[in-house]
Amino acid sequence: MDESAATVVQRQPNHLEQEGVFASVAKKIGGERSIALPGIFVLLVFYTLYFAAPVLTPIAIAFLLSVMLSPFVDRLETIGIPRVAGAAAVIVIVFATLSTALVTVASPAQEWLAKLPENFKRVDQKLRILKKPLQEFQKATQQIENAADISSRPNRQIVEIQKPGIIEELFRGTQRLVASIGVTLILTVSLLASGERFLRRIVTATSAGEDKKYAEIIIHSIRHDLAYYLAGITLINMGLGLSVGLLSYALGIENALLWGTVTAVLAFAPYIGSLTIMLLLTLVGLVQFETVSQALILPFIFLALSTFVQSVVVPYVLGRRLLLNPIAIFLAILIWGWMWGIIGALLAVPLLVSFKIICEKFQSLRPIAEFLAP
Repeated sequence: MDESAATVVQRQPNHLEQEGVFASVAKKIGGERSIALPGIFVLLVFYTLYFAAPVLTPIAIAFLLSVMLSPFVDRLETIGIPRVAGAAAVIVIVFATLSTALVTVASPAQEWLAKLPENFKRVDQKLRILKKPLQEFQKATQQIENAADISSRPNRQIVEIQKPGIIEELFRGTQRLVASIGVTLILTVSLLASGERFLRRIVTATSAGEDKKYAEIIIHSIRHDLAYYLAGITLINMGLGLSVGLLSYALGIENALLWGTVTAVLAFAPYIGSLTIMLLLTLVGLVQFETVSQALILPFIFLALSTFVQSVVVPYVLGRRLLLNPIAIFLAILIWGWMWGIIGALLAVPLLVSFKIICEKFQSLRPIAEFLAP
């Protein structure tokens, strides 16, 4: 009996030990699941944003436009104009202004693109002096490619997928563009006409008691901060584009209005947009002027002007609270540009600022806002 009892006593710790091992394994699996689920959710969000771009892009543009233009509609409402009429009037004025600007620069842009192959030849001739040091490297690379020629391999059957013609693609693209513009205008007018009522209805349906009042205060604050940012950054970019246009005209560069407009638009994508503008202005200068030194005058002036705007004007006008971490800006432009193309790259920073403003208003999300801050 004593030996059997001792055996039971000896086996009992082993059984408890096994239970402890199983518990730790189960806890580990549960922890991995808790980590995996948010990761799966994030991936699903990215896939949804990517594949639903034709639907979500007009919605995002309409949301930003409604927030930026809402102060004008509010002002018209205070002087007795109905909100629907005020929203329609503001949209008509904005659409007419943008259409006029687009028609004005469309012809010079089309003419410049038509001459682009010829312009590239002229640029190539002017850059031959700079390309001489690379010729030896290119020869060595060509020799390596010739040595590794795979033409002696057996022929393989090539399967080629027939793509739609250029005319069909342009027709489809035009149809999508017209549909997107129509959806954006209708949705923008609807959001402007509703004002804060639409958001308040969402709050009323999801909140109760004192939470409704607090949520309404948060909504009003978010709309105010976001409208201030969008209006401020739009005016700053328009000023930058106007400066580039005037400098181009003063230097005798053709189509100065075109390059000022392109600068104002691409300035909504910091860093990448500025780099693109510099490359375009360099190309324009190389086409316009005889020497490389003359061609680099405007790009270097733009670089100094852009640096001054980003480091002095933007912090002074918008304040430190609405600024973003440069790394966050760069990543946002890459991600949104990958998902929504050029439109996504231009909307990346306004959308990121919107997200940061929302995070600042909620205690649980403030660490994210602090992470996005410079």
